[in-house]
Order: sequence, then structure tokens, then C-alpha cells
Amino acid sequence: MARDLLTKRVADRHLARRTKTAGEVRFIKDRGGDEKQWGWGSPGPSEREIVREYKFRPSKREPLARVLRSTLMGLGHVQSAYNTFTKVKSADVSPDGNLGGKGYIQKIGDMRRQFMNCSEALSSLSDTLYDEIQAPHWNPGVATQNPREREKVQEILEDVEEIKSDPEDWAEEEEAEMDEDNRGGTSKTASFRVASRFLQRSTK
Repeated sequence: MARDLLTKRVADRHLARRTKTAGEVRFIKDRGGDEKQWGWGSPGPSEREIVREYKFRPSKREPLARVLRSTLMGLGHVQSAYNTFTKVKSADVSPDGNLGGKGYIQKIGDMRRQFMNCSEALSSLSDTLYDEIQAPHWNPGVATQNPREREKVQEILEDVEEIKSDPEDWAEEEEAEMDEDNRGGTSKTASFRVASRFLQRSTK
């Protein structure tokens, strides 16, 4: 009897965690405490409704690629900031566990959570943009795209792949270059990356 009751509880809990939409079964993660986890939004639709009459113009792919690149840059810098901020001891920078001035005072613990939210939100945005740019519905227009426009998009997507492989590492390199410039030096990493990118594009 007790075993049957336990089995029923497990089954009920399992069913409570899923919702049904138009004949499909979707599993939704328990999002307790969402008021402090705004970066973790509810999952979107599993499919899109794209009418056949809609024409995807290749020239509109470039701004999406630029948005994706900027988003990944932002993600890298946010992750770098969070990584550094978590290593800062509250007692070393604050007598009351807060930072900021009038109107902008925040608890250090809350700030760490905000950085995590920013990181999650940017990560989700970049995943969506990346999937869109790689989607098959853009492919039919590639053949008719202006060669220069296609080259621009390809260059941006090369940057995207470089940053996407490790956004935080990319951001830390950029920040190291800035620190080097501030000291009056010349960053070998920056020069190497620029030269490598030029050679890759000139050999195509």
C-alpha cells in the first residue's frame, strides 16, 4: 500500500512538470524563484509558422550577423566581468556589503546574480540569432546575393565562430590588449590575430 502511494506521488509530480500544447508533450523546467532569475525566460515555441509567400532577402542577413557578433562580444565581456567580480571579497571593497551611490545602491550578492542573469540572457539571444542565421530558409537567397554582401556576411560569421568558441577567453584577450595599449606597449596577440585573419581571407 505504501509503495503504491509512493509510486502515485512520483507519477503525479512527473505529470505536473509537463504541459501539453497542440498535441505535443513539452517538458518545462521548474523555475522556482524566477523573480530573481529574469535571465532564464520560459522556453519559446518548438516550431515556427513561416508562410511560403514570405521572401527572405539576403541583404537582411548582414545586420542579423552583426547583431549576433555584438551579442557574443557582450556575452564574453559579461562572463569576464562576472569571473573577476566573484573573486572580489565583499569585505575588501565594502563595509556594508553594498556598492554604489544614491539611487544606484546594490547588494554585492544581488550584483553577482545580475551578472549571471545578463550572461544567461545574452547566451540565449546569441543561440537564437545563430540558429536563425544558419537556418535553411536563408539558403535559397544566397545564390542571388550580391558577392560583396555575401563576403561581408562571411567575414562577420568568421568573427562569430572565433568568439563563439570561447566568449570569455576572447573578451579576456581583448581586455589584455587594452591594458597593454594603456601601458604604451603593442599587443602581439592583436597584431597576430589581425595578420592571421587577413591571410585567411586573402587565400580564399
